[in-house]
Amino acid sequence: MSSKTEEYLALAQRTANGLTRYWESWTDYLTTASRLYKYPFADQLMIYAQRPDATACADYDIWNNRMNRYVRRGSKGIALLDESSGYPRLHYVFDVSDTGVRRNSRDPERWEMNDDLFKPVSEMLTAEYGISHERLSQ
Repeated sequence: MSSKTEEYLALAQRTANGLTRYWESWTDYLTTASRLYKYPFADQLMIYAQRPDATACADYDIWNNRMNRYVRRGSKGIALLDESSGYPRLHYVFDVSDTGVRRNSRDPERWEMNDDLFKPVSEMLTAEYGISHERLSQ
């Protein structure tokens, strides 16, 4: 295993240990994770550790090919640990702030809670978790 991979494994461990130490750390992590809800916990943790302000992350090929955006020269990727091959290795994603637009570029779709969604989300939370809409902000 390369020393760089070991370094990122240690970063993941330190970050995970620090999340539960203070409630502010946990809520900061949850804020980051809420923007990156399609990523698994381990990837959310690594993104939070390296770039807590990230809003929409994808790998280089997705930005270039699917979104028709380019990754700016000199942008530092966010290292994620991939253990699917049986041993840890790194792959990188970039935040939308690391990209530039071209003609016909697509912007990432970000889910946001708005007035139109308040009622269906509130009803789902009530049905699933027993949370009333009066307590939604809590």
